[in-house]
Amino acid sequence: MFKLHSEAMRRWVMVLLLAGCAAGSYAGRLEKAFAALGEYDYFKARTLLLKETGKHPAAAWYGLSVITGRADNPFFQLDSSYAAVRRSMAAYALLDAKGRGKAAKLGVDSAAIGSQLNHIAGIAWKQVSDLDRLEAYQRFIDAYAGSNLVDQAMDRRDELAFQEAKKANTSVAYEAFLHQYPDAKETFSARTRLQEAIYREATPTGAIAEYEAFIVDHPSNTHVRDAQDMLLKLNTPHKTPEEYAAFIRRYPGNPNVSDAWRSMYDIYTRELTVANITRFLKEHPDYPFIGELMNDYKVASLVLYPIRQGGLWGFIDNSGVERIKAEFDYAEPFIHGQAQVGLSGRNGSVNKMGSPVIPIVYDDVMDYGEGMATVELNGMQGAVDRNGKLTVPLAFDEVGEFDHGMAAASKGDRYGYINTAGKEVIPFAYDGAMRFHNGLAVVVLGNRSGVVDNKGEWVVPCQYDWVEGFMAMPFSRVRRGGYMGIINRFGDEVLAVEHDHVGPFKDGLALVMDKGKCGYVGPGGTWVIPQRYEGNALSINMGDFRNGLARVLSGGKWGMVDTLGNWVIQPQYADIGVLEGGLIPVKRKNKWGYIKRSFANVVEAKYDQAWELHEGYGRVEAGALFGLIDSTGTEVIKPRYTALGDVANGMLVATGAQGTGVLAPSGKVLVPLEYDSVVPVDKGMVKVTSGARFGYVRTSDGNFLWKEDGFGEASAD
Repeated sequence: MFKLHSEAMRRWVMVLLLAGCAAGSYAGRLEKAFAALGEYDYFKARTLLLKETGKHPAAAWYGLSVITGRADNPFFQLDSSYAAVRRSMAAYALLDAKGRGKAAKLGVDSAAIGSQLNHIAGIAWKQVSDLDRLEAYQRFIDAYAGSNLVDQAMDRRDELAFQEAKKANTSVAYEAFLHQYPDAKETFSARTRLQEAIYREATPTGAIAEYEAFIVDHPSNTHVRDAQDMLLKLNTPHKTPEEYAAFIRRYPGNPNVSDAWRSMYDIYTRELTVANITRFLKEHPDYPFIGELMNDYKVASLVLYPIRQGGLWGFIDNSGVERIKAEFDYAEPFIHGQAQVGLSGRNGSVNKMGSPVIPIVYDDVMDYGEGMATVELNGMQGAVDRNGKLTVPLAFDEVGEFDHGMAAASKGDRYGYINTAGKEVIPFAYDGAMRFHNGLAVVVLGNRSGVVDNKGEWVVPCQYDWVEGFMAMPFSRVRRGGYMGIINRFGDEVLAVEHDHVGPFKDGLALVMDKGKCGYVGPGGTWVIPQRYEGNALSINMGDFRNGLARVLSGGKWGMVDTLGNWVIQPQYADIGVLEGGLIPVKRKNKWGYIKRSFANVVEAKYDQAWELHEGYGRVEAGALFGLIDSTGTEVIKPRYTALGDVANGMLVATGAQGTGVLAPSGKVLVPLEYDSVVPVDKGMVKVTSGARFGYVRTSDGNFLWKEDGFGEASAD
């Protein structure tokens, strides 16, 4: 404002000087008017100028604008001043060179008129911005259409109008906003909120009938898939086969029907046996994935392990019998009835009968996701279904993982989204695109990230350096200019982007650290636990909630608080672990022990290191040797091993002086400690290596199922 005012005053001083000279030379009515204005004789100047508006409108209206635009006289009225300068501008545009020359002698030219216009608008803007009301900004926009401040007024008007719409939070309010302010920056968010409001208002009680009606009445709404998902959830509360069957009959067009079929099939075949598959097929002969079922039927009880013979790979069953001939360059373990294999430099997959499913012709084959696997050939990517059929043609530079039937893909340097048939569903208009999560995906333009919905509509404009994405909750962490914050699914910053670190939501709370202080916010960005704890690099790695407790630092000591910020473990430890299995590892001075949540000591602080419990057992270290304690604090395995893994599936890998093997949690040796490495394969089998050879050993008796030729033999120098 000051700059405008100063410029206007500078020009006005020049007007006075020129007017004084003109008065002496010409002494006409117009010149006398400007001379009177220079002497602050506003009454005389105004009377003379009004008489000249017909003959010399450009200069006369300019002078009248100056009078009504100054607060030191009774004629001060900003709207009148602005109207006068607009008349002056229009009249000046019609002047010929002679007329402009005469006006210039009085200090009136296009620059002076423009400066006066902005000066008036600047004063009006100050009044309007101090009031800061939507109606005031609209009046300013209407009255000062030519001002360079109109864009600012429109932005603030739109912002206030959107705030009112959000406060009402109804579809009517958002529709009114979009209708009245179609060019507002907030239209992205308004459209998203409108879709959500329509969905919310149509399903107020969450009844099945409401979701059914919503899908029929609003087929193009972005929340239709949410409604379809809710129908599955509400119709299958106990997840029984009967509920899934009823859902399939009632909603044959629902996209979740396939999931319902597979869920029902999984219930019948939790134990994959011929009898269970037969029973399912007898009761549900219309099962649509009969091909998959027949594959399961053939190999219902068949467990296969990859083997290597003479440098080539094949498979044996759990009796050690070769089921698939060793003829491949490599072979991966079976996952969901298929195993990736390579042959002559090409890749594909086979079923448990050894027949190719994904043809062995590709340069690369990715893992399945949602029944689709990305494949690559000659530098181009596509995707195959579970039957190996190429449903997405090899026409893309990249094809990502599918989610709800959509995947990110790229052509050249542009990214977009395709469906399972390879059809473009969101245009290839981005510099980067991530996988969809909960109907939203992160996209990149330039070096900025934003968010789009599954219709390709903007939810969050590209304005952040990084957007985490909406993986698990309707909130996402973001980063901009080195600072972090949280946005909701509408793009609102529920936690301002001004914090040094923001952690992921765990147990409903997120760690927030600033200048060495830590606290926790809830999903809405509100502070649940103030920043009253000390923060350092360890806090970033250790401070997230887990099992309802968070490790925090106070007075240089570690303790634990619950989700309300109440102390559960007072800060008195040099270090502290994670609550699992009822025990918490704690460090006093330089030794570790275990306590209960009640503070009761269970294991005295005597170990060099102690870890959280797994399956009721925790590893401990003393003098570089490892042992095991149980949930009562009893030392079931004394520290005597050089390495010890966590308990998983009732066993743990251990290393001693002679090699590596497998123990039971009681300390019983299941697989002799004599191998170079041991990796669990399934509950009763481990893969062991000796030199470059490998084999499979049963944990039930410690004997080999199979071993590669030359296993255990000393290699030739």
